[in-house]
Amino acid sequence: MAKTPRRLREIKRSTEASDAAVASRPLVRRRDPRQAELFRTEFVPPCKPTLVTDAPTAKGWAFEIKHDGYRMQAHVNAGAVRLFTKSGLDWADRAPKIRSALERLPVEAAVIDAEAVMVGEDGISDFFALHSALAKKRAPQAFLYAFDLLHLDGQDLRELPLDERRLLLEDLLLRAGEPEAIRFSENVEGAPADIVAAACRMGLEGVVAKRQDAPYRSGPSKSWLKVKCTQVGTFGVTAYLPGSRSLDLAELKDGGLVSVGSVGAGLSERAADAIRARIAAEGFALVEVEYRGRTPLGNLRHPALKGVASG
Repeated sequence: MAKTPRRLREIKRSTEASDAAVASRPLVRRRDPRQAELFRTEFVPPCKPTLVTDAPTAKGWAFEIKHDGYRMQAHVNAGAVRLFTKSGLDWADRAPKIRSALERLPVEAAVIDAEAVMVGEDGISDFFALHSALAKKRAPQAFLYAFDLLHLDGQDLRELPLDERRLLLEDLLLRAGEPEAIRFSENVEGAPADIVAAACRMGLEGVVAKRQDAPYRSGPSKSWLKVKCTQVGTFGVTAYLPGSRSLDLAELKDGGLVSVGSVGAGLSERAADAIRARIAAEGFALVEVEYRGRTPLGNLRHPALKGVASG
């Protein structure tokens, strides 16, 4: 997918006076930084997109790449940073690069909705690498894809249309010098079906479609829709050495077994015991694997073990 070159844009201004005060860059009285508790923002339960099979084709929808990471909500209050998971845990200390970038934002207070990601050698977000790093309480290579702005310098922006909130967010990141650890999640232009197909060919997790005129609402939402690229297939285990952390996989093609790579994610002790028992009893084992497309060589992209298959 070709990326549309970014161009500087003016912030939209509503025609209504009350809306204009919010849509324009907020003008608030400078607060005493020693009294951060007076304007400390609170965690906002996130908006949750609805899973659908096909992307919407009607006008008024914008499309973004769905990156495979951890949903995060970044709070900045007089330089103090919190980085909430979607369940409300503060993990700012686990992502020092992100924390440092947020501390340098030119704001007194802000709440940014985003996805924390790490990328693999192929340049695609790697959920399992991020999960492993965060589990060890240290993910120095993680960065944010920022896609929404809920609060800015004393103004609650949630009633604004999505496209106005995103313009304010893009303006904020431009004024911050576009920090490497906080990247603006660009809209992807094109026919909805083509966007989804291209994302899946690249091995991405999927696409999120959002109503451009919708306010921000916590909880399940039909103004945000997600189309995932993940597939589930049944593959044979061709090699599994005791104590190993992965399975070699193959599929039947043209009367023979063809390697499709290996899977380690999701291989719990319980699953390993079941696979060993199946091989001991029947001489082979079939497993169900979730994956995101194929590499040019035919290997599974980002496979994760779902369980032992019957057959």
